[in-house]
Order: sequence, then C-alpha cells, then structure tokens
Amino acid sequence: MDLDNVYYTDKIDNNSSTIDIDKVYFIYNDFDRVYHYDWSYYENLRRITNRTGEIITLDNDSINFKGIEFSSNRINPEILVHGTNDTSFYMKSLEVYKIQTDYSILHYAAERGFWYSFSAFILSAAIDTRLKWTDSRRFIPQVWDQYNDLLPGVKFLNLQPTGVTFASVSYLIPLSVLGSMLWDIYKDKRSFYFHPLEKDTPYPRSMYVFSPKYLMHAFVKKTLVRIERSKIGKYVFSKIRKKIN
Repeated sequence: MDLDNVYYTDKIDNNSSTIDIDKVYFIYNDFDRVYHYDWSYYENLRRITNRTGEIITLDNDSINFKGIEFSSNRINPEILVHGTNDTSFYMKSLEVYKIQTDYSILHYAAERGFWYSFSAFILSAAIDTRLKWTDSRRFIPQVWDQYNDLLPGVKFLNLQPTGVTFASVSYLIPLSVLGSMLWDIYKDKRSFYFHPLEKDTPYPRSMYVFSPKYLMHAFVKKTLVRIERSKIGKYVFSKIRKKIN
C-alpha cells in the first residue's frame, strides 16, 4: 500500500493486482484486523456518533440505541452501544451490517443545499461583475452594485430598494435545502454500511463523502510526500527539520 494504490493477491487464484486507494473504503483480513480506513469512513463515523438509531447485524438482528461511539482500535475494532434500556455494551464493528440513524442526520443535507445554492449566487454575481466591469469606476462601488442586488431593502442600513435578485435568493435557497434533504431521504443517506452480507456484493449506496476541503488537503499532503521523496526534496526537508529541531 502506498500513496496511490493498494497491492493485493487474490485469495482464490493468487493473482496479484492493484486498486486505487481512493476507491478503498476500508481493508480488513480474515481475523478482523483492520489495515486501512478511508477518510470517508472516519467522516461517516463522526456523523453517526452520539445519535439515536438502529443497528442491523450480519445475522439480521436489530438493536435500537440512543447513543453510539466508535473505537479507533484496528486490532479489535469495536462499537460502544448505549441501549434504549439504559444499558451499554461493546460489540465488534465487523459484526454490523448497517447502522441507520434518526432523521437529525439530514442537517448535513440542509447545510449542503444551502451552501451549494448560496455559492452559486455569489459566483454568478462575481461573474456578472467581471462582465460589466468598467475601468472608469472604482473597484468597491462596482462590486457593491452587483452584490447589493442579492440583499433585501433595510432602512437602517440604507439598503433601498430590495435587490432585483433577492426574490430568487429568498425562494431558491430554501428549495435547494429542501431538495437536498429529499434527495438524501430518497438515497437513504441515514443508512451507513459496514460489513457486506456477501462477497463481491456492493453496498446499497455509495459511502463516499465529497469534501473539497479534504480533497485539497489530500492533494497537498501527497504532493509534499512526493517532493520529499525526490533527491532535492530530501535535501530541502532535511535542512528544514534541522532548523526546526
């Protein structure tokens, strides 16, 4: 396993192969020892933690819980379950088929719907500003003219009249939030899958979590590692470490 790929040998035919590490959710062996967790796995655990819901085991048993916590132990990965009858117990995470949370998890969908639509308005205003730009006017008044269109009329801020785009903002953003929440309900984003029921059977839904922030962080991290592995990079990083230490 390296920065980009996972190298493995097929258990049946002993053929060696590789897979893109970004496509791997987690890796475990026959002894339930975990070798690798993807960032999406950790993010999904974070979203589930301390919510109420239901656990479905590989044996199709149902366990209701009012709180749940996850261990980061890879040798013996466990879940601390706080039951609805005021009892708590540990169970192996790889004995769990899926965890379905309550509907409070949809606040992530609401946030996503808001930021997608809000960002679209901000970006469109920026593009419109650039298209209507005139060198004879100052920077701030030109920018304000465009973004002022997104704002309501407010007397004490001297924002009158209401911006021509405000009506669109006032109903498209709520529609985007509602649409995002309905989409997550339709795609059953409340369900988080762990151990598959059968070999080579995909999860009923993708467990990938899209995050521009994480993608940028991962890109920078991989780039720095590649630079450090080069001859020049080794020299530069060794000098930096010596100065720091």
